[in-house]
Amino acid sequence: MAEYTSDQLREIGEGKKASLDTTIYENPDFLAIQMRQIRMALAAGLDVAPYVRPEFDWMQMEEIFTGLEHGLDVSLYADPEIPYEKMHQVRKGLESGIDISKEIRYSAGVLKQLRKSIEEKVDIHKYVEEGYDPEQLYQIRLALNHGIDLEGYIETDFRGAAIAEIRIGLEEDIDVTTYADIKFGWRQMREIRFGLENRLDISKYANPYYDWEQMREIRLGLAEGLDVSKYSTLMYTSNEMRKRRLILEEGGEDVTVSSDDFELYTTSGGIEAFISMKREGEKVDRDSLIESLAEMEVTYGLIEETIDKICSGNYDKKAMLIARGSIPKKGADGSYEFFFNTDTDNKPKILSDGSVDYQTMEKFTVVKAGDVLAVYHDAEEGEEGYAVNGSAISGKKGIEKELLKGTGFTLSKDKHTYTAAIDGMVELKGNILNVVKHLEVGDVTLATGNIDFDGSVHVKGNVENGAVVKAVGDIVVDGNVGGAELISEGHVTLNRGMNAGRHGKVTAKGGVTSKFFESVIVITEGDIQVTNAVNSLMRAKGWIRSASSIIGGKAFSSRGYKVFNLGNDAGTLTQIQTGIDEDIVNRIGEITDKMKENNKQLMLLGNTMKELQMKYPPEVRNTLPLYKKIDNAIFTINKQQEEMQKEKERLNLQVLFSREASVTIDGTAHEGVICILGKGRWEASGERHITLKGTGGAVVNMVKG
Repeated sequence: MAEYTSDQLREIGEGKKASLDTTIYENPDFLAIQMRQIRMALAAGLDVAPYVRPEFDWMQMEEIFTGLEHGLDVSLYADPEIPYEKMHQVRKGLESGIDISKEIRYSAGVLKQLRKSIEEKVDIHKYVEEGYDPEQLYQIRLALNHGIDLEGYIETDFRGAAIAEIRIGLEEDIDVTTYADIKFGWRQMREIRFGLENRLDISKYANPYYDWEQMREIRLGLAEGLDVSKYSTLMYTSNEMRKRRLILEEGGEDVTVSSDDFELYTTSGGIEAFISMKREGEKVDRDSLIESLAEMEVTYGLIEETIDKICSGNYDKKAMLIARGSIPKKGADGSYEFFFNTDTDNKPKILSDGSVDYQTMEKFTVVKAGDVLAVYHDAEEGEEGYAVNGSAISGKKGIEKELLKGTGFTLSKDKHTYTAAIDGMVELKGNILNVVKHLEVGDVTLATGNIDFDGSVHVKGNVENGAVVKAVGDIVVDGNVGGAELISEGHVTLNRGMNAGRHGKVTAKGGVTSKFFESVIVITEGDIQVTNAVNSLMRAKGWIRSASSIIGGKAFSSRGYKVFNLGNDAGTLTQIQTGIDEDIVNRIGEITDKMKENNKQLMLLGNTMKELQMKYPPEVRNTLPLYKKIDNAIFTINKQQEEMQKEKERLNLQVLFSREASVTIDGTAHEGVICILGKGRWEASGERHITLKGTGGAVVNMVKG
């Protein structure tokens, strides 16, 4: 009997246990991990016989067997001479209906970018033929996807990171010609780009002889309105520049000088001078004192009262203010003047009586192409001050605001005026200005037809039974909504509400706000804000909030509830629940299973590596292709493990938030109300003003009422 390792015997044994035809891989020339791939493929019912050859390593086998599982023509890449990385790209392409097998001469990285570009319907072949590497092609592909033409700005000598800086600059409509030069490294380019984004005078540091860290120190000084000429010299390292910048930010260095009669301290960069006499109560000649101060460069802003005290001997050894210059004034900061209401949101107005006004909600500000959206007003220069030596101290220039980013607008050449490029809805979120396509319609009925729009939709009338409104952006309906379906990748706002008669549904990624729901299914990845909900099914990954009542139906929230009343006097069955979102649970399970599988592969690879280490000396094994493959595979799988562990930790944090979910009832929890928090269950009996939280399988009333 041929000699097998314990790992190989285990794989053969596992196959026999599963009643598989293990003769297909009972060959000691197969590594245990190859046997594992074959065994798993056989268990999946795949016809792998033509590809069960020792020449295929286990990663190549995985690509071939995965292709077979997906019904692909694996003959296009099932060649032992094709590395598995290339196989992977061909397989991924075939899964998307794309055949890149004819481009197999290129590296796996280039094949990936070709595949992605074909999927995205952009053409990078020109750049591939010119010899751009995968990192560069990735940035070129991103640019083409955003409609950015890089011609004239890039060359093959640029690193991918440098092309990224040029791409980002062009996307933000800044003058990249100031740094799209091979003499700058990508980090230097980034510092210049940051300066342009923040409206700084980059001529102060856009010099290739500065390293990027020196550039950063000058840029940070300019951003604070400092006189950077005091340290922006090539003779200073970035660390020295930083020290000097921080001193300038704090107002300047404190200096102490001494004479036979006194010590003099100048502070705040020379704006104030303090004197401390060495001999208490001794009279000093006025002219001699003035002359001594002048020798120490204190000539401006002398305080006569202090001089009189010293000359008369009416002083002690405490420091006295002897001179004060004038403090420089900082200029006004840069500011934006907006020509649309920037305060619009999707929150209804709470009236003085506690009711909610949906009709006055401002959700959309609609603009026409050519409308001026915003004008930037430059920061102003500061006002000079004077030091006690009579020299002028520059006032800090006001801080400039960075350029607005976004889409749907044009920016004037002087980078001051933002103009709508299309008709649409304008919105400002932080520093992001967007004008998105906007559709306004009256009623939506079966007669008018359904709506499927790649922007925001404003229905000024009603949405009737059977109609469908689908939007990439937000949906706002001013009228009534019946048994219709609303689907939004943004936020859905229903100003009057929705009575679906159990035949309507709202699905939104961004959240849902409505005056009322009656017999509606509502699903969102955000929050649900509703005044009244009756006999509805609501599911939110965020909060569910009701300003009045939730009566009947069921609701699930991952974060919790803030409601006024739950249920009614009639005892209508009303069930609300908090807990861990099922999608998160499933994803955590997928990650856990994959990590377990990876650990098994790591064990097999590790054992094989040990065998090779025992069999060959380092100078031999390090040249073996098999050893290199195993080493690379271990590295790659460990990286996968790290990434999956991070994702798992992020998801577990969301699970923790779900476990902390609570139910706050400001009014009454009527009989017929059931609250399920995690594994705990609570039934109401008329309690008021309570907060419930699930703890150890039970529900606890945190505020007795």
